[in-house]
Amino acid sequence: MKRRTARRPAVALLALLTALLLALAGPAAAAHRSADPHHAAPPVTVTFRTVPAVPGVRLVFAGASLVTGADGTASYTGARTADRASLQLLDTSVSTPDARYRFTRWAGQRDPDQTFRPRVDGLPLRADYTITAGFAVQYPVTVSFTDQHGTPLDPSLVSAVKVKGSDARTTDLSVSGTTWLDGIVPVFRNSRLTPVPVDYTLRSLVYDGVQLADAGRQGFRPGTDRHLTFTGAFHDLTVTAHDALFGSATGDRATVTAPSGRATTVALGPDHTAVLTHLPRGRYTIEVKAPGGTASPREVQLSQAVTADVTVVSLTDVLVLLGAGLLVVGIPVAIRIRRRTRRTAAGPAPADGAEPGAAAPREPVPPEEPESPPEEPVSERPEGEEKATRSSRPGAAAR
Repeated sequence: MKRRTARRPAVALLALLTALLLALAGPAAAAHRSADPHHAAPPVTVTFRTVPAVPGVRLVFAGASLVTGADGTASYTGARTADRASLQLLDTSVSTPDARYRFTRWAGQRDPDQTFRPRVDGLPLRADYTITAGFAVQYPVTVSFTDQHGTPLDPSLVSAVKVKGSDARTTDLSVSGTTWLDGIVPVFRNSRLTPVPVDYTLRSLVYDGVQLADAGRQGFRPGTDRHLTFTGAFHDLTVTAHDALFGSATGDRATVTAPSGRATTVALGPDHTAVLTHLPRGRYTIEVKAPGGTASPREVQLSQAVTADVTVVSLTDVLVLLGAGLLVVGIPVAIRIRRRTRRTAAGPAPADGAEPGAAAPREPVPPEEPESPPEEPVSERPEGEEKATRSSRPGAAAR
């Protein structure tokens, strides 16, 4: 027991000395490691990427010049430090024979106020990370025009071609030259830039003043479709005319007004027919001229081959109609005149129910009421005399 008690202070003293040695040895070892280049802090790597991949883009980061490779990336490796670095994009646009690239925005730059600037300041050098530059890509397109059968159209008669992209923007295309259209745009989704293709549809095609396009029916994608062929519908129009009453062919010329307002006059052949070929679709107005006749303009919608038969009112039709009108109006008038003449010759009209020619009955004369005899003055007569007077009146015996 005494030996164990004596050892405890010695063990405690030994542990205390060991702790002191370790505490003194730690800073010395750390200083030794910092002085040794083989034990220095690992470097930091910053990667630059373009979306989509654009080779040959020049930029400067922390004073070092960089150029993106074939995969559209470049990297910087330097000492890990608390200092801040700046990034300068030297090429905001890059052109090649097949595409044009235009800088639009950054992703991963940490400062939202510098998203769309070619220069970004305050980038850290404490850890590895990636910063992305987004580029919109344009592709060249050329156009040509045909009808629905593949027959080429005269480009000099095309006055306007408009297309609308899936990004809701409308663009005018060059009729005879090259137009550069956005084919890819970078879109920020889920904290990263994604290249999104742009699709287009034909919105307007004006040929010889007539709108030929069905908006949204003809589509394409730049980059994939470099030469565009737009189609317009054309049809034939046959003009003929006939007489309104007799139905015979008539007319010597016709004036056809196109949807653009342009009027064309054509002669009708021996069969009083004319054919206008390869007209752009739309609504047309037709007027036919005939010797001594008139015709109202007729409108037709040319969406397929159409025969427009115009009704002409000739001079003969007018005379026939006039004669028919006179007959319809004159016969009742003649009948009335004849009846009046007969009544005048026969005298006054008989009363209802009487025979024609019989004398008209006289009106009955009401019978005259008999006059009552004048009353005799009342006088003072004897009673017997009064009775005798009464009995002597006519009719007294009957009573």
